Amino acid sequence: MFNKKQSDIIILGAGPVGLIAAHALSDRNIKYELLDQAPRPHTHSYALSLHPETMALMQQMGLAAEILKHARRIPSVGLYAGSQRKASLDYAKLDSSFPFLTVIGQAELEKILTSSLHKKGHKTKWSHRARYIEADKEGLKVTVDRLTMGMTGYAVAHIESQIDKVLQYQANYLIGADGYQSNARQCAGIQFDEIARPKHYAMFEFQTQAQLPDEMRLIISQGKTHVFWPMQHGFCRWSFELSEPVTRSRVNKPHHQLAPTTATEFTLDQDHLEALLTEHAPWFKGSIENIPWRMIVKFEGRLANSFGHDRIWLAGDAAHISPPAGILSMNVGMHEAYDLAQRLATGTNDTTRQAALASYNDQRKQEWKQLLDLDHTRKCSNGRDIWWRENNETLVGNIPASGDSLLALLAQIDINLAA
Repeated sequence: MFNKKQSDIIILGAGPVGLIAAHALSDRNIKYELLDQAPRPHTHSYALSLHPETMALMQQMGLAAEILKHARRIPSVGLYAGSQRKASLDYAKLDSSFPFLTVIGQAELEKILTSSLHKKGHKTKWSHRARYIEADKEGLKVTVDRLTMGMTGYAVAHIESQIDKVLQYQANYLIGADGYQSNARQCAGIQFDEIARPKHYAMFEFQTQAQLPDEMRLIISQGKTHVFWPMQHGFCRWSFELSEPVTRSRVNKPHHQLAPTTATEFTLDQDHLEALLTEHAPWFKGSIENIPWRMIVKFEGRLANSFGHDRIWLAGDAAHISPPAGILSMNVGMHEAYDLAQRLATGTNDTTRQAALASYNDQRKQEWKQLLDLDHTRKCSNGRDIWWRENNETLVGNIPASGDSLLALLAQIDINLAA
């Protein structure tokens, strides 16, 4: 049986991007529903830092102070050629109210955003999976499966999601913040073009007794990128780009998260971690106390050929996947979500909303061309040595900054947009 519901806006996806859209609509008293097919928020995630521009947005929304209570402030990014330090990006020199990187796990960030949303009287509807999205003369018809966990199997019982009820939503517009496998993007028929070859990373998060440096470090060696992040409470995270795809990953304990991919086997044990550190970061002399999180991750470079049309519009990973070190997709995606919500809130009818959304599409496509240097307009000064010119493209998408801050940081290392 169908339960029919009405709303002005449907938001698919309750990660940081969807939560920002929900906050912005709440503040403008726009009726919406926030749906996510997961049973609960993530307990761990890849994204780890907020850019200065993102913190300015959080301040505008009244969330910055609470975020900073749970975060570590990182004032610089060190750039390395293997073990040789080449340069530093100084965030303290930025013209910003937040001249630093705000290091906070995505799971912790989601808790803050969700709690704040609850105080405004709004909650996420977990275990709600959008099955069909189709346009009709009145707007959008969204068929949603409300899921529950049930026991199945005969010889060996196991728990899996089952449909508890089918809901029918009638809405005017939909914001797709539902990630890489976006149902919204697929229903809208929007292409998700590959713009860079897939890369695989071995990721480790562990606690150490060492005094961690107050900077993120980006290590470029033989065309590959390795990343160090200092975190709260003596933890740090490392991402090592692998030479070839991986079919299978092994750890000593079965509860660690794993993501199988395609060619060789990689062992995620402490001996392998120590070998990677010795090879790529001989300056790191810290102990490895425990490794609560480790996995193989595949990152693809993709960009939607449109950020939406008609009544379905995209933000975040639903529209783009970028290199992991820069954390661009989440940070820029949060701005996109806020912008989308503002445009939908200011429109008084479909005509004005459609005009505002068309402008959104044009601006976002141009922004990502610049962020990913798709027109190859970034040029390294001739005064820099050959290493910079050879690795200019490798830096694209891997510097954790956006907007004016990114341009200012690139200028610090004599990389500018060509005239």
